[in-house]
Amino acid sequence: MAARRVAVVSERGDLHAAVVRETLNRAGRVGCDVIESDGICGRDGLTWSDDVCTLPTADGGRVDVERIGAVWWRRPVMRQLVPEGTGEAETDLIDNDCRTALLGVLLNDFSGTWISHPYATSTAENKLVQLRAAQAAGLRVPRTLVSQDPVEIREFCASLDHRVIVKTVRGCAHQPLLTRRVTDAHLAAEQSIRLAPAIYQEYVPGTRHIRALCLGSDIHAVGIESGELDWRSNLRGLVSGTTRPATLDDATAARVTATLKRLHLAMGVVDLKLDPGGRPVWLEVNPQGQFLFMEALSGTDLIGPCVDFLARQAR
Repeated sequence: MAARRVAVVSERGDLHAAVVRETLNRAGRVGCDVIESDGICGRDGLTWSDDVCTLPTADGGRVDVERIGAVWWRRPVMRQLVPEGTGEAETDLIDNDCRTALLGVLLNDFSGTWISHPYATSTAENKLVQLRAAQAAGLRVPRTLVSQDPVEIREFCASLDHRVIVKTVRGCAHQPLLTRRVTDAHLAAEQSIRLAPAIYQEYVPGTRHIRALCLGSDIHAVGIESGELDWRSNLRGLVSGTTRPATLDDATAARVTATLKRLHLAMGVVDLKLDPGGRPVWLEVNPQGQFLFMEALSGTDLIGPCVDFLARQAR
């Protein structure tokens, strides 16, 4: 049998997928294909039967599923790029059938390593599930309330002397919402509060943040110095000197690894914050978070460990 390959299932134009494919193929140890989950429509290559099992690749070819040793379930976006003028009902049909066929092919015939399994990824994206897993693994987590009840929310905020932040439970791609401090104006807007549950959490003071790329038990951390409550709001302000390589103490590293194991994740990008005493506080994990910008800002090699990890899993 030919050498096993890595398949990256992602959305069209994903930089992480492109860089991983180029790096692996250039090294020549393990080949890599990108499967564009939003580009199944209108493209040859998805074929499944008792005799044939192939998927289309981003370069216009196709890959035999039996040759895939590891699937990096990177950023599967199942809404297809359909021809202009396609009706709503037809678009819905195309989206549903492409999504179900792609996932069904892999669930049936892929026998290698998932990074991470679609079901585990979907479950781990739920921030409520994450918090309970981190807490069970021994990590410190902020006091948390998930609610849309104005009375409960006001009582929770009062119990913490109104030092509380609010963030979305899931959010949306169309209008990403950043973490914010809860204000009196927010608490007075009962109609808005009742529309959907939100996450209310104890505010963790400090300016030291950590983002860690976790590849199995191998952790590559970057420290971020920022006075912003949500440092993502000012990425351009993160320059050399404010973003640098970091390390986690052995106990914290073990607890982070244990959290990912509880969530059945092979990898993840973890966000922590250090309180004024230097103690790490769990914030969240993104099963397929962004990390290339961390490499560019801190000078920490992250793509190297990532491709090495993927190649090992494929073998």
